[in-house]
Amino acid sequence: MSEEVAAATGDNGTATGAAPTQQAPQPQSWTAGFDEDTNAYVQNKGWKDPADLLSSYKNLEKFAGGSKNLVEIPGEDADSDRLGQFFNKLGRPESPDKYGIEAGKGLDPELTEWYKNTAHELGLSDRQAKQLFEKWNDTIGQKEQQMQQETIRQQEQSIQDLKKEWGQAYENQIDAGRRAVNALGYDQEQLNAMEDKLGTAEMLKLFAQVGSKMGEDSFAGGERSSGSFGLTPAAAKQQISDLKLDSGFMGKYTNGDKDAVNKMKKLMEAAYA
Repeated sequence: MSEEVAAATGDNGTATGAAPTQQAPQPQSWTAGFDEDTNAYVQNKGWKDPADLLSSYKNLEKFAGGSKNLVEIPGEDADSDRLGQFFNKLGRPESPDKYGIEAGKGLDPELTEWYKNTAHELGLSDRQAKQLFEKWNDTIGQKEQQMQQETIRQQEQSIQDLKKEWGQAYENQIDAGRRAVNALGYDQEQLNAMEDKLGTAEMLKLFAQVGSKMGEDSFAGGERSSGSFGLTPAAAKQQISDLKLDSGFMGKYTNGDKDAVNKMKKLMEAAYA
């Protein structure tokens, strides 16, 4: 081997003029700038590169209905403006009158306005406000129906109690009450208001008493005349007690006087029918 060749090839016979082969540097990991917790999160998710991360985010937006529908929940210290923006994104109308809720038949307009203002203040969506309004009205309607049924039951019970109290004089007492109502000129609305205030039984007793006095020949002194109105059991018992203290009447009664016997008989029937 000549010196020229040796110089050119080196002792091992390789060319010394060729550049030595260099190992390509390893690319830096795309997560190199992340902290330890973030790196662990990326590893658990199985993201190999930024494309995986972007794909995951796109899927998240699809699940949430698009980026415009992503809503950040306000913190506890959020002011009214921040809360208002949050409620509006959830479907709250611009103003209370936009709810489309109107006071129907039998509903208080002022109460309906209060409801709409309160619903808007609390951030209810249009759908929530309408559904709650319907359920509230249904509940109120059921309660009113129950109250009406209870009122009717109490009225019927009052009538039954009066029938027991007045006995055979019931119809006469009712007729006397009707006469008083007609004479005094009360209309149905006035009677309803009086019944609500006094109760059915007390109202009937009041008008029966007034009507009975209107049918009497005299109101003071002497023996009360029941006329065609009859006697209640209590009134009949009182008259029986009074007659028993009347020695003149009791003398006739024990001697079989026809009028005295008939009178006592009628009183006993009225008192203990």
